[in-house]
Amino acid sequence: MNIWDPAAGTAFAGSLLVEALRSAGVQARYRGQDISESAVDEGRNRFASVPDAEIALGDTLAVDVFEDFAADLVIVDAPWVLDWRHSSRAVESRRRGGAFTFGLPQHKDGTWLFISLALEKLRAPSEGGGRVAALVHPGALSAKGATAEVRRRVLEAGLLESVTRLPEGLAPNTSIPLYLLTFSNREGEAGRGKALVADFQTQYSTEHRRRRILETALRELASGLRTGKQGPRNRSVTLQKFIRREGSVSRTTRSGQTLSWRVTTFADTVIDQGELDSRYGQGSGVALTEAPKEFIDLDPGHLLRDDSRSVPKDIRSRGWRALRLTGLLEAEPELADPSQDADAGRIFVPTTRSGRASAGVPDMDASGRILTCGVDRARLDPRFLAAWLNSEQGVASRWSAIEASSTGQSFKMLRSDANSLMNWADELVVPVPALDVQLSLAEADDRLASFQDELSSQRERIWASLEDAEAAVEKFAKVFDDSLVSWLEELPFPVASALWTAETTSSRGDKLQAYLHAWEALVAFHATVLLSACRSDPGRSAEVESAIRRTLLKHGIGIERASLGTWMVIVENTSKTLRTALLSDDPDETARVRAVFSDLREPAIERLLSKEITRKFNDVVQKRNRWQGHGGHVSDDERQIRIDSLVSDLRDIRRILGNVWAQLPLVRAGAARRVKDGYVQSAEVAVGTRSPFVSKEFHVGDAMLDGELYLVRDGSLSPLRVGHFVQLRAAPKNAHYTSYFYNRTEGSNVRMVTYQYGPESEVGDDAARFREEFGALVLE
Repeated sequence: MNIWDPAAGTAFAGSLLVEALRSAGVQARYRGQDISESAVDEGRNRFASVPDAEIALGDTLAVDVFEDFAADLVIVDAPWVLDWRHSSRAVESRRRGGAFTFGLPQHKDGTWLFISLALEKLRAPSEGGGRVAALVHPGALSAKGATAEVRRRVLEAGLLESVTRLPEGLAPNTSIPLYLLTFSNREGEAGRGKALVADFQTQYSTEHRRRRILETALRELASGLRTGKQGPRNRSVTLQKFIRREGSVSRTTRSGQTLSWRVTTFADTVIDQGELDSRYGQGSGVALTEAPKEFIDLDPGHLLRDDSRSVPKDIRSRGWRALRLTGLLEAEPELADPSQDADAGRIFVPTTRSGRASAGVPDMDASGRILTCGVDRARLDPRFLAAWLNSEQGVASRWSAIEASSTGQSFKMLRSDANSLMNWADELVVPVPALDVQLSLAEADDRLASFQDELSSQRERIWASLEDAEAAVEKFAKVFDDSLVSWLEELPFPVASALWTAETTSSRGDKLQAYLHAWEALVAFHATVLLSACRSDPGRSAEVESAIRRTLLKHGIGIERASLGTWMVIVENTSKTLRTALLSDDPDETARVRAVFSDLREPAIERLLSKEITRKFNDVVQKRNRWQGHGGHVSDDERQIRIDSLVSDLRDIRRILGNVWAQLPLVRAGAARRVKDGYVQSAEVAVGTRSPFVSKEFHVGDAMLDGELYLVRDGSLSPLRVGHFVQLRAAPKNAHYTSYFYNRTEGSNVRMVTYQYGPESEVGDDAARFREEFGALVLE
């Protein structure tokens, strides 16, 4: 195999490649070239003992030292964003001589010059052809002008084979995300009109603070290139899907102000009046002011993991229109001035994770910058918009808009100039139901806010007048009691069934014990989910489990006898690790956490990982220990006080979790069938207090194992398999399923307990089959 390396540097990558080929029995001939004399000297030393390897000094853009060398494989790792003006005369001369047949890119980046030379260096197709593998930075995929024209010609020649996003941090001394492009001129592989796109952003492990891509990801890419078959993280697309279009549009507001901005579409979406009506609504007045321009954009993110589609889908599922904010503005967005007077027609939106959107006046407690703009009140009520932007769905839309409109490669941020802020407004998708619906929902939100204020006032008042405490509690208790029962139907069955048992138990003594058991189920289930999430991430699991084992050892407890303390150690360690990754400024870390939670949105994952939920769990554990640590008679009145305390804690948990479990239902996997971009799999939805469960079909990237429990969202790439510490089994005579929780290991047996029934409250299992579940948690 003939290998050419046009930007060899110190030949580190080339030497690894040659060594790998030779170990596989392939005879490799290596030719490298670089402009740096010191790098060439180091490369020659590296290849000193390797036969048939040469490295030459020279500017590859100006001259090919190995002109007669035909390559089977070219590896391109050229300097990123290299300005090639210093070589422009030589490049123009070579072009006149027949080189650079795909054209010349802009002077500010020579990446596609190296790729062009690599393609021209390949062995002729009639002689077997060859392949190019190139590492490039994001700008090389999306730059406009002459660079885009070079990309277009390469695609038209049918040479592009694949585009893969790699994890950040693979290259030393930079966090710029890299992409791997492969090209082929082999007969039967080129000119098919399709290319493989893959997203391996989350497929890495970290060792000694350095990242490395997972071998499983490389095998998946190799399989896709070899067979053309799609996998969970790769997809075959037509070349037309790389077409990006940009056009200028404008509209005149009711006040006579003309607003202008640019519209960008991906995946060969045409910008016409139909597209404008879809984005802004019919009758919005948005019109094209110049003909759209067409580019080739090789960024695979818009083809594989485009979260911008999920919010409009959710909005439309309610029967509402999902429109871009730009079509509803009365004035351009601007940075808010805290000293400005209140304006009922304006909306204020923080640009940070914290802070609440508001109507009329900005939230003074919000950190960072706050954007403000006037909206058309005949179409969109500002109070409704503010309330929706503070919902979980609204927060997701806000974050998506900021990410999509931010610029920069190493560090992305939203600029404050008018064009950038209009771009932000065009990325912000908002619901527009009928105006009477908006006003009704805004009024309901205001009333609930006033109730919350009244509740806070009542809590303050009881300390001034203790005799009013019982009356204050009675005032609100009925509402919360009703809401708690309805909440059970949203919960995963193992937790919901335990809580329902507590709710329906008659005697106060049994009821108190049932609520304590229900809390054990809640904490054990939460711990199992978080541990399962960490284990779904092979780059993080070993470190987390080692930390858990050390903490268990420190406290003298273990997984062999799983107490509430054991589960709390797991919750605290896993939630801290995952929360740190989720809230980091590293997009790959955030993407990895989202991936292990079945692509759940960030606000929902934050709820699962919040410090508040860990504190609440600890509060309940301390109560239980305190109650069980003091023996003697407990009156019925005292039992009721304890029950009320545990129920109050459940209300807090409901507030913290929100509707997370409605977004990420627990299922028991059934049969699956392969489809073009993954699997369609039937599953029983194990949610609520009753069985049998309703069956539903889910579209997933990775197939679920038949009979196993998963947390899954429809359309997710990788469902989260729930570990066997929580199980559904054949039930006693009066139900279809019973939930069982791991309790302890006794010799060769494992004890599993249920909190649904009094008799038949435990079953045995084989400890050997639990060895994998214990993993690195065992203290021996």
